[in-house]
Amino acid sequence: MDEYDKLNYASTESVYEGVISEVTDAGVTIELKGRLGTLTVPKRMLICEHDPQVGHEVGFLMSYPEVLSETPNPDYVQAFKDYKEHREEIKQRTKEREEK
Repeated sequence: MDEYDKLNYASTESVYEGVISEVTDAGVTIELKGRLGTLTVPKRMLICEHDPQVGHEVGFLMSYPEVLSETPNPDYVQAFKDYKEHREEIKQRTKEREEK
């Protein structure tokens, strides 16, 4: 099955714009114009002829995300739960270390 066949709705790409608000060794964070939120992508996905810098404006095509299944994927649910628990454990150990 082609990945495109999983979608029920036709492609509705629109042009979105944003401003790079953070640059790291691994990627960039883009603040979307129109208070649409943020998007963080690896640098390898950014089309750029020079080093990206904070303040650079970007544009891209994006469509609306579509939920692919009626039920959540249990593997992902468990992975996110495990990740959240792990982060909480790290926070707790850090807090205990700082109190010493």
